[in-house]
Amino acid sequence: MKTNLLRTCLLVCCVIVAQLVSARVWAQTASMSLDQLKAVKAIKIGNLEKDTYFKSGDFILDRYEERPAYVFNYSDGIPRKIYLYKVFTAADTKELGLLAIYENGKTKETKPFVIPGASADRKAWDAYIDDLKYVGEKEAGLMSALGFVLSREMSLLMGGGSKEEGGDKKKEEYNFCFPADAVVTLADRQTKAIAEVKAGDEVVAYDAKTRLLVPARVQEVTIHAKPNLAVAGVWLTPVQDLSASNTAALTKPVLLEATANHPVQTATGAKKLGDLRNGDVLYRFDGATRSVSAWKVAAVQNAVRTVDKVYNLTTDKGSYLINDVVVLDK
Repeated sequence: MKTNLLRTCLLVCCVIVAQLVSARVWAQTASMSLDQLKAVKAIKIGNLEKDTYFKSGDFILDRYEERPAYVFNYSDGIPRKIYLYKVFTAADTKELGLLAIYENGKTKETKPFVIPGASADRKAWDAYIDDLKYVGEKEAGLMSALGFVLSREMSLLMGGGSKEEGGDKKKEEYNFCFPADAVVTLADRQTKAIAEVKAGDEVVAYDAKTRLLVPARVQEVTIHAKPNLAVAGVWLTPVQDLSASNTAALTKPVLLEATANHPVQTATGAKKLGDLRNGDVLYRFDGATRSVSAWKVAAVQNAVRTVDKVYNLTTDKGSYLINDVVVLDK
């Protein structure tokens, strides 16, 4: 009887605190439907430690406040973790709620809980409560861990935690995009401004495993419109120019512009444009050899210009070329 009472108390705690958190954080956000809740719950995250923000279907997931997982070490010796993600609509980056993922450190089994925003459909809240009761209660330690995490988040908000920290700026971070005049390399080696590219067009992509250029089909073109979107830039020069003779003609540097958080392919893996530093190596299509060659970052500009509209492509290969430089899907 005591066990049942404790479980009931934990269930009520999770529901009440989740509603308080959602009321504080998502009072002015989009309303989550039951179908959206189910879709978010079905999202599979490949690496919970590394996948801190990404797009999946109609949604964008961002690791809540960029925090690591909450870790709980109980007396049974089984570590438990809770990962928190904010959920946004991909179309207009409006917040929908939270995704809490519980992981059992022994079995590595995970259980997702979608916490709707304050304005969510009643059916979405009912589904969340059902998950707490019929899924959460079956896993020892889950309810107390989730209850603690939500309670702590609420206490941070009530104690003056920065509700607006990263507010509009944070939303802009989801615009992994390029200005309208960014040049896309097509599969036939012709070029087209990204604003003119359509779903179904064939472009050039890069296979990091084989290090070969391959054709790719554009699956989606995403457009974000907002005044004064900041565009960063990096200037690139060929690696061989750095070791060439002083009498040899140097190649004119190439400027790659994008929002600071757009991922690009480097010699050490994917990096956000804003994280690039002088000396980092990127890859660029060489028309003479019909392959890619190594180009080094020679200079970085945090704000090259501002634009009112930016574009991004999603391809079936996960990459494409902008100004002949290999960039990745968001």
